[in-house]
Amino acid sequence: MKQLTPNQQIIADDILRYKKNKLAQILAILGIVFNCLYFCLLYAIPDANMWKVGLGVSIVLTLVLLLVVFLSSEGVKGYNYKFSIVLLVVAMFQIARIFYYPLKGLQANTLQGIGYFGYYPNSSGVFFALLIVWLCASAACLIASAVIGWIYSARLAKFQKALDKEEISVEQTLKEMDAEDEANALKVDSSVELDFEEEK
Repeated sequence: MKQLTPNQQIIADDILRYKKNKLAQILAILGIVFNCLYFCLLYAIPDANMWKVGLGVSIVLTLVLLLVVFLSSEGVKGYNYKFSIVLLVVAMFQIARIFYYPLKGLQANTLQGIGYFGYYPNSSGVFFALLIVWLCASAACLIASAVIGWIYSARLAKFQKALDKEEISVEQTLKEMDAEDEANALKVDSSVELDFEEEK
């Protein structure tokens, strides 16, 4: 990746004031998608003992989780670093979930004979592996979203602080960049003329 000049960096930071952080938002939404794939499989488990009390609680918890992540995706899109913390907490919760229902189902050997998008394996290990993949993928997307959201919000806050203190000026930077472009254009013209003279 090409290193930006100080002036180019100022302009890149200024663009953040008018542009949303869509990458962080998309990663958070991907975290929701992987979580949906997880609970589509989890709620297909027919084991009554496993769901005696936990089914209703799990459904409510899942709905709250989806709502929190969706709201956080909107927050990181607007460069609010507080929502990055929320996403990190949810990601840690996703990892912790591995040690409850998925592990419980593997130990009891109840993760089998379940229909999952037309797939019917006879092994608890296959479904356990799928549950782990979806939870880890969800957590990874949420962590990536949180980190990117934090970095960009810190960068924008630092830039805004410098603007408020009048340490930098976007207008002056644009003038300097225009002057640099004109100087570079003159250099190119001069080198072309020299090459033409030499050819003569």
